[in-house]
Amino acid sequence: MPRVALSREQQKRNKIKILIEWIDGRMHSKGLKQEDVAKELNITQEAFSMRMNPKTYEKNKRADPFKFGDLLILFNILEATPEEKERLTTL
Repeated sequence: MPRVALSREQQKRNKIKILIEWIDGRMHSKGLKQEDVAKELNITQEAFSMRMNPKTYEKNKRADPFKFGDLLILFNILEATPEEKERLTTL
């Protein structure tokens, strides 16, 4: 089956979805709650929940869910491997 070229917007949505799924899966495997991660990011649990909702980004209401500094904190908390860090930051 031939591949279809995705638009820039579709590529961005896919990248955000992959990142959010990785964070959610890693939180689950580490036994962390949204409250725990939000506290490390110095935001409320509600704000973290909104950042983890991919539908927010499909409607173009927000830019990227996490800034680079936030990603570094998340990678530290969730114990990301160097390969995961590279893959997720270059999506």
